[in-house]
Amino acid sequence: MAQIMLKRLLAPPAAAPLPAARLPLLPGLLLVFAAYLAVAQLTMAIGTAGHGLFVPFWPPAGIALAALVLGGGRLWPAVLLATLGSALISGFAPPTGLLMGAGNALGAWAGYRLLRGPLQFDPRLGRPQDVLHLCFSAPVLGGAISASLGVGALSLGGSLEPAQLLPAWRGWWVGDLAGTQLLAPLLLAWLQPREGLDQGRWRHLAVAAVVAAALSSLWFFSERAPESFAYAGLLLLLTLIWIAFSCELRLVTLALATTALTAAVFAALGTGPFANIEPQLVQVKLQVLIASLTAVTLALAAANRQRRSAEEDRNRAEERLEQVLDSLDDVIWTLEAEERRFSFVSGATQRLSGHSAAELYANAMRWADDLHPADREATLAAFERQFAGEAADQEFRIIRDGEVRWLRVRSHPVVVAERVVRIHGITQDVTSLHRAMDRLAASEERLRRALGASEVGVWDWAVETGNLQFVLAVADGNGYRLAERSVGLAEWEASLHPEDRARAMQALLDCRDGRSLRFRCEYRTHTRHGHWRWFRGEGQVVDSADGQARHLAGTFRDIHERKQVEAELEKLSMAVEQNPSVVFITDAQGRFEYCNQAFSEVTGYGLEDILEQTPRLLKSGLNEVGTYADLWRTINAGKTWRGRLLNRRRDGSIYVCLQAIAPIRDANGRITHFVSISQDLSELQESPDLWPPRRRS
Repeated sequence: MAQIMLKRLLAPPAAAPLPAARLPLLPGLLLVFAAYLAVAQLTMAIGTAGHGLFVPFWPPAGIALAALVLGGGRLWPAVLLATLGSALISGFAPPTGLLMGAGNALGAWAGYRLLRGPLQFDPRLGRPQDVLHLCFSAPVLGGAISASLGVGALSLGGSLEPAQLLPAWRGWWVGDLAGTQLLAPLLLAWLQPREGLDQGRWRHLAVAAVVAAALSSLWFFSERAPESFAYAGLLLLLTLIWIAFSCELRLVTLALATTALTAAVFAALGTGPFANIEPQLVQVKLQVLIASLTAVTLALAAANRQRRSAEEDRNRAEERLEQVLDSLDDVIWTLEAEERRFSFVSGATQRLSGHSAAELYANAMRWADDLHPADREATLAAFERQFAGEAADQEFRIIRDGEVRWLRVRSHPVVVAERVVRIHGITQDVTSLHRAMDRLAASEERLRRALGASEVGVWDWAVETGNLQFVLAVADGNGYRLAERSVGLAEWEASLHPEDRARAMQALLDCRDGRSLRFRCEYRTHTRHGHWRWFRGEGQVVDSADGQARHLAGTFRDIHERKQVEAELEKLSMAVEQNPSVVFITDAQGRFEYCNQAFSEVTGYGLEDILEQTPRLLKSGLNEVGTYADLWRTINAGKTWRGRLLNRRRDGSIYVCLQAIAPIRDANGRITHFVSISQDLSELQESPDLWPPRRRS
């Protein structure tokens, strides 16, 4: 329980819920529908100039994916209606428009399910992998679905020739990819509550100025000196990296969006870095620029945010841990071995030793001034051994305000490169424990006198109160400790096995009432682990008044293992006795000692008939020459012999059996007995062609 509470105390605060989850459904649907439709129409109006049916990038794909991530699948109907409406408004034939819209909606849904399912995406974009999944994994899948259905619809509608299918599919797919990379991170960053660092207004203005300067330089230098584009691009990249490491995610996404939109304007005008480039390559270059800048910048921002979050969590955990340690009654400390100074001492040191942490920081041996004279030498020697790498677990006395108090110190040296660099330890006040142990020792001494005649434990029944006291001696190191348990008579009766309850209670009451001199009974009781165990109880009346018993006392013994052995032996005996196979056991000289019922039924000999006899009693003289010699040679070598034998019954008839004979060894490996198991095959004897003629032995 203490570990659980400590983990909860040191755990970082939970993340705030997403705002879309609190937005009512109808306003959410309307907002997504309107936003998608408006941005789609604006993009089509601006972006198709010079590009035919397609735009360089499709921001509505980012709106659809962000809406589903923030609001869940409940907003997908709005996405579906908006995609259908956008396609129809754009002037496509109804079948073509419907199929294109459905493709856009299904692509957004597939990307959302991929993020929320196997990728375990966190919309806070606090990890680099979340950025990569949002910018690549989801739009790659969603864009492929959207492009496949959209291009297929245009092909069926006659808007595309077969030779145009692959370029059209690639343009559509990359356009969705770029649109998602442009808008989805921006929406996720601005529509979620964030802890956000206090950047200050000056930082916002500085970022805006730097971004404007970088973009202006990209325009200015590229226009007059195209070869300087590389330098302008480097300046832009460095600016975005600085923003990623210096600003919160909102400002990072805003800078990226500004960069992307400016680049789109350059691309549409065919100027700057997009001057003198074939129209079909403008889209590719623009999309590559957006994808690379977005992925790199957001990944760096996420990594930086993750690092800062980890540092903040660590600082909070350290503060909380220090508060927890100061609230403990025990002193937690760390000693630097080389300097022999304390680098940390928890606040409990003032309560425990009377010395403040500042005193111990100033003088690491200040605690030794209070050592009891009888413990000083051993305690200081143990303290010195810690610097040699030996862990300490020692109790000693100090004298504080004229009172002797017991302390316990446990420490663990930290060894680096075979050298102790520091020692971690804990000091506890165990004075109350020692006082209790003194009282317990006196009590145990009285109980040990009662245990003198018992191997396990004793019991005492106070008849008037009905209280049963059990004292059990438990092995503890080189000696024993006493475990006590007190129950009422009714509770003890309820713990007995139903089959033993009446018999055990009757025996106890007979002893109490004088109908028997002693209580003797074997019974099962229900243990605290939920199992039944066998015990043997014995006792008698030890105190009485006016002919009435007042106390009964005696011993109890755990006989569960003995009972289990007896049960196993009985089960084994019954299994052998009732086995349909013929079983007999001989001593090392081959004299019968046991046979089961099947042996008697097959051979006609009972156990009393074969004792002191050998298996020669069954010899028929019809087995092959050398069979018995091989048999004895095998079993005397400690191996199992298996074979077929023709044996003679008591009435002189012959029966065939498949027989196995094996040696039985004692704990020293010496053969003491032989056991034979055979199967009667008499029903097969009547086949005249079954057994070939053989020489008799």
